[in-house]
Amino acid sequence: MKRFATLMLAFALVLGAFSGAQAADIKAKGVWAFDFSWLDSGDYKSSDDGGDGEDDFSAAQRFRTQIDVIASESLKGVVFFEIGHQTWGRGSQGGALGADGKVVKVRRSYIDWLVPNTELKVRMGIQGLSLPGAVVPSSPVLDDDVAALTLSYAINDMVGVTALWARPVDSSSGNSAADNRNDFDEVDVFALAVPVTLDGFKITPYGVYASVGKDIDFTDVPNEGFEFTRGMLSMDETINGINQGSDTYNAWWGGVSFEMSYFAPFGLKVDAVYGSKTADDDADSAERAGWLVAALAEYKLDMVTPGIIAWYGSGEDDDITDGSERMPSISPTGWGVTSFGFPGSVYRQDSYFGLNGAGTWAVGLQLADISFMENLSHVFRVVYMQGTNDADVVKGNPAVIDAFNPAAHGSQGAAVFLTDEDSAIEVNFDTTYKIYENLSLVVEMGWIKLDMDEDTWGTDDFSDAKKLVFNFIYEF
Repeated sequence: MKRFATLMLAFALVLGAFSGAQAADIKAKGVWAFDFSWLDSGDYKSSDDGGDGEDDFSAAQRFRTQIDVIASESLKGVVFFEIGHQTWGRGSQGGALGADGKVVKVRRSYIDWLVPNTELKVRMGIQGLSLPGAVVPSSPVLDDDVAALTLSYAINDMVGVTALWARPVDSSSGNSAADNRNDFDEVDVFALAVPVTLDGFKITPYGVYASVGKDIDFTDVPNEGFEFTRGMLSMDETINGINQGSDTYNAWWGGVSFEMSYFAPFGLKVDAVYGSKTADDDADSAERAGWLVAALAEYKLDMVTPGIIAWYGSGEDDDITDGSERMPSISPTGWGVTSFGFPGSVYRQDSYFGLNGAGTWAVGLQLADISFMENLSHVFRVVYMQGTNDADVVKGNPAVIDAFNPAAHGSQGAAVFLTDEDSAIEVNFDTTYKIYENLSLVVEMGWIKLDMDEDTWGTDDFSDAKKLVFNFIYEF
């Protein structure tokens, strides 16, 4: 018995030493999202073009969980897993009979730590990264998951500094055996932001530089880098293709986000940014430069917050050989000014019009935080949009029509190209009901009406896009 007690004591000491060395607090949070949606004419095709099919209903789900491994106030690690989304009945996504699909993804994986004896915060790894945004808490230039190193420092209570380096793409490593040279196949992004917070005001100026290598292979990027290439390519490159393997790009952006709450309950939010992308070979046709300004003015009342939202983005002129006049972007996947045409849906039924406001101007009315009953709230908005692109760039140009025809490229993830002769109206009515503290039912109704000029596109036979979505969101 004495020998047994001695053995158990030694075992307990070993376990205690191991536990002390590995001590960390584990915290988990996440969300289950279920989507039951009816979508009609998301590609804007009319029934004559075969766009009015019967496969309008779909059901899907997604699970995301974030696990924090906290060693101390100065050090923690974060891993963010995602399962799905899984369309019900889709075998490749694990949603068909028998399930067992391989759909587990690492969305983010990074560590946060403080440099010893300083207040300098470091985040390194695959992380969610967004440049400053005020009108919506997202940037019209970059908001996506990306491998990056971010440094943040609070100079005082009013002024801070954030610097970052991100690598969105690195097609390969080492030298190319084919031609005995170094592949320039990386995209590197550098940014600096200086948030200034005053009494009732917050202003954040920022600058961004991106180097885009000539040897990039986008087949290794999800969706072949669709958001990146669409936001960076000029009109000429979109139509005629990238001069891959012989050109290097440089791009930069300068912007500011502004928030005013000093005259509460009145509030004002403004975003302004200019961006330019050039090619090392000085090819004018590959240049793309432009600007975007967006604003939201609100007045908060007890049961509703009325507001006016507007934006203006520079557009193309009639000569595509002289470069593009729309603002370039890297990957703006969260600029949710609306919940159907732009990425403002609670789950997935959005971005059927575009990712940011480049090439358009718009003005709209928004009624947010509508609440007449406990646990029940609504958002209503109606937005009128018109293009700032010269219609002459499209008229009589079959290549442009083929590349930008909304009926061919207006499905989810693609942008609608509006000229100054085209317009659109979007209406949203979204409702959130909290069934329990952690479980919400979100009902989204959306309608987009396109008015495309027949003389410009050769047809005006475009159908209205409509959606009715029921989302169940369980957050823990």
